[in-house]
Amino acid sequence: MLEFDPFDESYFDDPFSVYKRLRDESRAYYHEELDCYFLSRFEDIWEAVGSGHFSHRKGTNTQDLLAGKPPNLALSSMTPPDHTALRRTFWPFFSPGFTRGIESFVRGHARAFIDEAIEKGHVDANGELGRRISVRVAFKLIGLPEHDADRVAGLVGLVFDRSPQVKGPNQRALDAQAELHGYLLEKIHERQKTPGEGGLLDSLIAYRFEGKSLPEDQLLSNIYLLVVGGTETLPKVFAGGVYQLYKHPDQRAELVRDLSLAKDAFWEMLRYEMPTLMLGACAEEETEIGGGTKIAVGQKIMHLWVSANRDEREFDDPDRFDIHRKAPRILTFNNGRHRCLGAHIAQMEGRVLLEELLTRAPEFDVDEAGAVRIRSEFFRGFDRLPIVFGKA
Repeated sequence: MLEFDPFDESYFDDPFSVYKRLRDESRAYYHEELDCYFLSRFEDIWEAVGSGHFSHRKGTNTQDLLAGKPPNLALSSMTPPDHTALRRTFWPFFSPGFTRGIESFVRGHARAFIDEAIEKGHVDANGELGRRISVRVAFKLIGLPEHDADRVAGLVGLVFDRSPQVKGPNQRALDAQAELHGYLLEKIHERQKTPGEGGLLDSLIAYRFEGKSLPEDQLLSNIYLLVVGGTETLPKVFAGGVYQLYKHPDQRAELVRDLSLAKDAFWEMLRYEMPTLMLGACAEEETEIGGGTKIAVGQKIMHLWVSANRDEREFDDPDRFDIHRKAPRILTFNNGRHRCLGAHIAQMEGRVLLEELLTRAPEFDVDEAGAVRIRSEFFRGFDRLPIVFGKA
């Protein structure tokens, strides 16, 4: 009999075999203790998140939706019409035009960080390269001072720290969350007294819906979401993608010869190395999921994103990494009204990082013995992936 527990340590070691059984044997798996259904097939999740039958009012992640912590007040947990209005305020900072406008900023930092790493002889693709880029992009669009970026990136890295036998965040993670909240609240107070030069934080402070401004706790929740979401996921995809190129030297060599393939290659990395294992929602009306399972109002469901991106019903040979795949749909950026605002920026960051790494150091190696994989109910991938330059 199939048993699935997202907090089970053995599941961390190999989620993919568990996911295949779920897709084949229990596409809407009910976990009695958590009172939650888990969807594992691509089409089931695509339909559920695009249907409008579900909301995020009880939260989305394993801390709030499964563990019962009150959800944050960020855009990701809101419902129309206030969600629609606030998303319009966010959009100019995530649009294709804004993304094109900051590409030179990203490329300049990527070149500098990679050259610095080559001189040193090694770098952690996640924390010392991808995260240093992504946190600076997040700070630029929010309007926070770049000199604080590396300190905040370190805190974000700790927010998802986990320990054996502890369900969810450990004490180090909780302390990092508190410190990050304190830093962001300080910056909000500063900006309320002295407006900046037009970053997203200024727009959120000026935002009004039906004549009312965002309260302080909602300002904090939104900026926290932007900093954490903008800083943490892209580096994990990039590190995983770098590892796949190392393990597939023919595909790496082809990319080095033709960097125009970098866009499609990173799209495949987004599918193959999706870091967020699951996010969820609750039902706002009676509906059905997973081919006929009836769902009551208020029922929690979790979407197993990584499973969906490896569903053989959607992708041919889904466990094969292929830079030429060009999948027309992936679920890395969600679907429907909660599609990730940062999709354009993330794709640009990943493409630029690939282009600069393969231009400047095409023959990099990976120190597999020094690699550290994440063990968490929420994230997968590399916590640390050392890449080495000039190895004899």
